[in-house]
Amino acid sequence: MSRTVIYQSYTITSSPLHDAQDDQWKLRIFISWSIDGKTISRTFWMPVLYSTETEADIHGLAYGQRIVDGKVAGLELR
Repeated sequence: MSRTVIYQSYTITSSPLHDAQDDQWKLRIFISWSIDGKTISRTFWMPVLYSTETEADIHGLAYGQRIVDGKVAGLELR
């Protein structure tokens, strides 16, 4: 499952990874934006495991919004 939202002109795509060893899901997101006609994309993840893919999706999109808002220390988009 993969979910995409547009948030403040950024495209945030959640694409969780399944951890077969623990049968849980890892949060992974891609954030994309355009500058001067060029598309830039960055990948982010967290070493947190979730019980379901849906839960990882929801938390991933929220994490992406916090990154865009500048609320995640040490992570900048530009």
